[in-house]
Amino acid sequence: MFDFSRNTLIIAVIIFCVLFFSLINIKGIDIPLINWLSNLIYNTITPILNLLESIFENIKDFFVTLFSIDEINRELTNLRQENNTLTRQIHFLENINSENKRLRKLLHFKEKVDYELLGAEVIANSPSIWDKSITINRGTADGLQKRMPVITYSGYLVGRLEKVGKNAAQVRLITDREFVVGAIIARADSREIALVRGSGRSDQANIMDNIAWDAEIEKGDLVLTSGLSNNFPSGLKIGKVKDIEADNYGLSQKSKVNLFINKTTLEEVMVITNFKTKAENKVNPKKDINSNEESEKDAKIGENKD
Repeated sequence: MFDFSRNTLIIAVIIFCVLFFSLINIKGIDIPLINWLSNLIYNTITPILNLLESIFENIKDFFVTLFSIDEINRELTNLRQENNTLTRQIHFLENINSENKRLRKLLHFKEKVDYELLGAEVIANSPSIWDKSITINRGTADGLQKRMPVITYSGYLVGRLEKVGKNAAQVRLITDREFVVGAIIARADSREIALVRGSGRSDQANIMDNIAWDAEIEKGDLVLTSGLSNNFPSGLKIGKVKDIEADNYGLSQKSKVNLFINKTTLEEVMVITNFKTKAENKVNPKKDINSNEESEKDAKIGENKD
């Protein structure tokens, strides 16, 4: 009639045991053999149940982590964006701080000199290794003319205007091979006069030559513009004497000059639009600064000033 399989019989035995033990617990019957079997079954099943619970928890945690990867990626993306924003803000504040320092130097320099100055930003550098020049964002529209001197905010000589457009101008740097400027030693017991020529390399010292054979020049002497021409005012800082050696078979001397601008990053410069004093401007009309010749009269006047 009934076809009992092996699996059906096992299930029926388990159900019977469970019902039997449950009934005994309910009735409160104390049978030692039954209690021993109950403890045996409990102690055997409990570790298995604990293991299964641990497995289920790990599986649950895995799937929770798996489904939250997208959220974690979004958080990482947001953190990276915030980090980039903060980095840009730091760089912006650093630039503002640097600009404030340069403007303070400019204000301090303007208070010490009687020049008429015009600030400008450097917008390009010459790519040529032979042509040492920069381009600034000022031109004839701002009143600039060729051969006007260009300096840093610290008063270091940078060069002179070579080409001037309406809204931009090219500055020939003091390091250019074709650049020449009259110079004087600032030391009170020397005051020797010479010419400083560009070396053609920003990583090399300029040459100061045409120095008298008996001139008193020492290593470390400060070199300034002499002001013997109408192209540059006197007193602009050029650099310091690096070394001295004989020239022209001992008939003169020459030295190397470490330029101050080689230690400066040129971001902003100042153009000297007029270096005549206010008193001179009242007596004499403003002269054209583009003059290329040095007259004997200018040399004598400059010599007396120095």
